[in-house]
Amino acid sequence: MSMKRRQFLQSTAAAAGVLGLPALRSVRAQGGPVRIGVMLPMSGIGAEAGAAWLAGAKVATEQWNAKGGVLQRPVELVVRDDKFTSAGAVAAARELAGSGVNLLIGGSQSPMALATAPILPELKAMMVAPCPTVMSLTHENFQRNFFRLSWNAYIAFAGIGNMLTDRFKEVETWSCIVPDSENGRDMARFFTIGVQRAAARAGRQVKVLDPVFASLNKSDYKVEINSLMNAPSQGLFVGLTAAPCISLLQQGRSVGMDKKFKVIGDAGTELMIAKAMQKSTPANLWSISYWVPGTEAGKRNPLSTPLYDGYVKLTGDKNPPSIVQSSHRCALGLFNAIQKAGSTDTDAVIAALEGLTFDTAVGSYHVRKEDHQGLGTAYIAMVGAREADPGYGIVDAIAYNEADVAEPPSPGKAISM
Repeated sequence: MSMKRRQFLQSTAAAAGVLGLPALRSVRAQGGPVRIGVMLPMSGIGAEAGAAWLAGAKVATEQWNAKGGVLQRPVELVVRDDKFTSAGAVAAARELAGSGVNLLIGGSQSPMALATAPILPELKAMMVAPCPTVMSLTHENFQRNFFRLSWNAYIAFAGIGNMLTDRFKEVETWSCIVPDSENGRDMARFFTIGVQRAAARAGRQVKVLDPVFASLNKSDYKVEINSLMNAPSQGLFVGLTAAPCISLLQQGRSVGMDKKFKVIGDAGTELMIAKAMQKSTPANLWSISYWVPGTEAGKRNPLSTPLYDGYVKLTGDKNPPSIVQSSHRCALGLFNAIQKAGSTDTDAVIAALEGLTFDTAVGSYHVRKEDHQGLGTAYIAMVGAREADPGYGIVDAIAYNEADVAEPPSPGKAISM
């Protein structure tokens, strides 16, 4: 880890106030800064992911401030640690709203989003969320003040199930390990749908075993690994994310789990796995990915290189995890909506974000008016060891249009399929 990245991680761990950026000095404030609340895991098992999300939001802020800010006002990020827990997210949202911050980036994962979305009207606040996948957020638990600027479980996990089944025809049986939560059950359900649909198109019989459920708040996965090792499967889908995913794969390697499975699918931890495991990264690891800078697919989008360059300048890290793009996109969505609304009023920004289409580092992005589900481009990326410095990276990437696989909107009603 570079000294600059180590310093960045240390600074984000301590972040609890207003983060001004150097470019703010070049912006003429009219009516004071536009204050955006950012609720992310700055401590605990989610801290590394939190640092990546914060970096994406900071780069977007610096980019907009450099060209005059929003509504000719500088943007300031007001950061709070949600501690990677539902209770921490609720406390952070209430604290921010109490200090007059009504526009939020938060709910980075499903438990935090499920906890904070229902209280947004009471707080007179609205929130854009970078990574929660649980389906109910834009279906039966739809909340007008909440926007998911990320794939949902169906788009992501049916997508990777479909692709892996098409690509690895020798895999006849799949195992899944997912969080013991509503989100985890969604993961297993839609991964299975993707596998079965791809198999049916090819006239094949492919089975997905009942999922192994695991807690995210533990460090020892020996019991779960034993269950996976004893399963009659050739493929594995890992729905654990961030540190728990890395712990599972590191512990599994010691008993040959990476050799047992011909392919391993991952729910989005991708380069963080390769950074942690280096040349020990499983040989056939495919991840859902938000962004693939440095690849031919990534170079097609004019905002990709500026995001990459801004991230490297900020952190010193030349291999950003793709979730950097998800928070960058959330910030861009808010800034564009505020600009369109001509106001920072909660209801005005909500109305402006509904149906909005704006440019991101992976191309055009659209927010469905009906259910506040964002749709753009996603990738399935092969990550792992390689000879080029720093010894790991994205080896291959396949893009797909989320709108082509998304379910129809049904706000207020559970998804039926």
